[in-house]
Formats: sequence, C-alpha cells, structure tokens
Amino acid sequence: MPNTNRIESLLSKYAWGRRATILFILLIWGWIDIATGYEYSFAVFYLVPVSIAAWLDNKKVTVLTIIASGLTWLYADYVAGHHYSNVVIPYWNAIVRLGFFSVVALLLIKVRENLTAMTEMAMRDNLTSLHNTRAFFIQYHQIRAQKTKIGQTVAVALIDMDGFKAVNDHHGHSVGDEVLIAFAQVLKNVARSGDIVARMGGDEFIMILKDTDQNGMEIFEKRLRAVFLESELKQKYGVDFSMGVRIFKHLPRNLDDATHQADQLMYQSKAQGKSQTTVSLEV
Repeated sequence: MPNTNRIESLLSKYAWGRRATILFILLIWGWIDIATGYEYSFAVFYLVPVSIAAWLDNKKVTVLTIIASGLTWLYADYVAGHHYSNVVIPYWNAIVRLGFFSVVALLLIKVRENLTAMTEMAMRDNLTSLHNTRAFFIQYHQIRAQKTKIGQTVAVALIDMDGFKAVNDHHGHSVGDEVLIAFAQVLKNVARSGDIVARMGGDEFIMILKDTDQNGMEIFEKRLRAVFLESELKQKYGVDFSMGVRIFKHLPRNLDDATHQADQLMYQSKAQGKSQTTVSLEV
C-alpha cells in the first residue's frame, strides 16, 4: 500500500511522467496483443492507461487515451490477421470498446470529483470557509518537510479577537457569526498566496507565513491592522484583535509546540492591554 501511494503521488505530481507512463503501457499492451494473436483478448488491460488518465489527469488527456487505446486494439487485431465475416465487424467492436472505456472513465472522473469535493469540505471550517485544524495540521507538516533556503524563516501567528464575547452577548450569535466571517475575510485579504490561514475554533485564528523575518512581520502586522480598520468591525462592534507571532528558523516537529509558543506570545499581548502584537524570534 505505501508503494502504491508513492507511485500515485509521483504520477499526480509530474504530468510528463504520468503521460509517458500512459503511452508506455499502451505500447506494451499493443505489443503483447499483437504477439499473442487475436485468440487472446486484452481489451480489459487497456483500462489501466484509461484509468490512470481519468483519475490523475484532465478530461482532454483522458479522451485522447481512450481513442489511443481503441485504435491500438484495432491495429493489433488487424495485424494479428483476425478475419471477420463482415468488414464492418472490427470497427463495430472498436466502437463498443470505446464506449466501454468511456463509461469506466466517466465513472472514475465522477468518483474523483466527489471525493475531491468531500475532502475539501472536510478540510474547511463550516462558518468561515478557512482551513480547519485538520487541514492546518497537514499543511504545517508539508511546510516543515519542504527544504528551505539557508536563513529563511517561517512565522506562526496566533490571533484572538478582543471583545468578541460582548458581540454575542449584546447582538446574538448570528451577528457574532457575521463578525467571524468578516474577520476571516480580512485575514484572507492580507495573506499572500503561499500563506496558510486557518480557524482554530471560536474566535481564534492561526497563520503560517513562509519566508518572513521580523521586519517582514512588522510590515504584515501594519497591513493587517489597516485592512481590519477598513472593515469597520471595530467601529460597528467594538472588536479588535491580539496577536502572538513566533518566528522559527526550523519549525518544531510537534505542531503543539509551535502553537503553544505563539499562544504564549498572544497572551502577552492580552496582558499588555490587548489590541497588540508580540513578536519573538527563535534564537
């Protein structure tokens, strides 16, 4: 199973390798089909390249693979010297096989799309559509596994809203949900394409900012507070946020260690009067 997963991962990652594999398998099956003659049927084996294309590649490549599989079988059947009572029969058989390949490919595509949608839903916070803790855990370890340049640092920022409980108490939970959604949008607006933004639960959020030093974090913090003020959440509901940021040279093996350090810094911001940011660089 681990080897199968590794092969699938490699085929998913490298398009040229995936398509070369599809072509290679087609050539192998075609050669075996010709070598064994028309008495042995290899039609089902052509589903291997079709399935790879349908599961891992786009629809255009899948269609081309289906056509190539059908034509390869037809050519092998012709070269093997199979004689039919009517000249139309081999072409009819080829069309039937194309239909068979197409049905299997369509089913695989639908299963893949449904699986992707379900996975995406399982990785999203239902309220804010940010990543949830499960997704954050996976992405944290993916970032940790990546090779970083010498001197490149990664920031883990834990953000907690100030005054949010009063919103729920005075305006109700529906308004509180609207505030959380709006604040999540603020975080998404300031995040770069490579940054990770997640909701940890309640009014607590967390971010990973790659290739960010202390100076970069100060710039980010200013931009975040400027966009937050533009959202008018503070003016309308009296909320703000406190943030703790730990900048790592190397992310800890355990995610809890990283979040705990950022959490401690966030509570320092709270203790110093809230609506502040405390940044610490790993020595």
